[in-house]
Amino acid sequence: MNSRGAFVAVGLAVNLLVLARGVILMLALGYADLGLVALVQAAVTFTGLLHFGLLNGGYRLLCHAGARTQQRIIDLAYTAFAGIAAGVSLAALGLALTLEDAVLRAVAGLAAIGGVATLLRAWIMNELVARQRLRAANRINAVSIAASLAVLALLLPGASPLAPALIAVGAIVVQPVLFAALALATGAAMRPRSLRAPRRLARIIFKAGFVLFLTGLAIQFMTLVERAYVSGELGLEPLGRLYLSFLFLTLFQMVPNLVQQVFLPAMVRHWKARDASAVSRELRALLGLTAAYCLAAALALWIAAEPLLTIILPDYVPDLRWVYILTPGLIAFALSGPFALTFNVVIDYRWYLIAYGAGVAVTLAAFGAALAMVSPLNLDQVIALRSGVYALMAALLVLGWWRLSARSPEFRLLPS
Repeated sequence: MNSRGAFVAVGLAVNLLVLARGVILMLALGYADLGLVALVQAAVTFTGLLHFGLLNGGYRLLCHAGARTQQRIIDLAYTAFAGIAAGVSLAALGLALTLEDAVLRAVAGLAAIGGVATLLRAWIMNELVARQRLRAANRINAVSIAASLAVLALLLPGASPLAPALIAVGAIVVQPVLFAALALATGAAMRPRSLRAPRRLARIIFKAGFVLFLTGLAIQFMTLVERAYVSGELGLEPLGRLYLSFLFLTLFQMVPNLVQQVFLPAMVRHWKARDASAVSRELRALLGLTAAYCLAAALALWIAAEPLLTIILPDYVPDLRWVYILTPGLIAFALSGPFALTFNVVIDYRWYLIAYGAGVAVTLAAFGAALAMVSPLNLDQVIALRSGVYALMAALLVLGWWRLSARSPEFRLLPS
């Protein structure tokens, strides 16, 4: 528990540094450049999800695999990453050839590098957690975010001839690149011994992780659709006005994701050992931590957000309205996370498909209807839609847990 607590504590510290990076970008860039950065971040995150289930299935199996099987999983993973990197590079090259602006071409290249590095970083972080190398993960995480902040010194007047938007994108990309490089160079992460893809192992991994891949892709697809709609119908500057809510969304979700990440291996082990009371105890602890975090975040937002923003970023105080609109749905979705984690333990993802499929359908229907009626949604309506979709998915995930716990008592909060 101490090592898990330290891992989450360092994750919180990294969140604060990510917040600092976001504040610096908001101070240094105009709304149009912030809109471009928001689009790039969505593209990088989307690219980092193109693992087709390898990330989720591999992590799930690493939680209880022996040393030999772990190495086979690592070899398979890096074989897949090499193919994904080649495909992303070709796509970025094709996009760059269609762009006339040199800065945009450079941004496209950095986005491709950042996307592949983000995929590697997510895999390596999962591997370190599964193998309980939490201290190494903490150190590398801290160094990589510090380097990202250091790049922002180039935004100082006269420090660099590069375009501010290009520097901002570079600062974002350097974090996953350095994380992956340090983890592999120091031996903290396991390295591939050969590039190979055993079919039977690949089938097992992708079967365990493909549905979770679809759910992650669904969330990012909704984000891409939302940002493409706003930039296309309203412009880059209005998209930049939503940057504060995007920053809050990213920061808010990091802590629940970290906590779930460190609880999953123990829950899997207890479930494999048929220790129902231990599984239930872990679920209650996870739910309690998540609820406490949501309460603390809501109170901080209510009491401190506007005064702090008035001091640091007074021009962005009006943009808090979109953070407030987003928060209820976001909290509901975070609270559903511990219940949804049970699907990952038993590798039964039907309710993930139902919940995330409903979210995608509602998002596409809403934006499609707005386009068909030639009546663009305003920013309030765009963010209200996102908040409502989060609440809908949360309700469906909790319903799925209730159905699962009816036949698997170990997943009840108070097992019989």
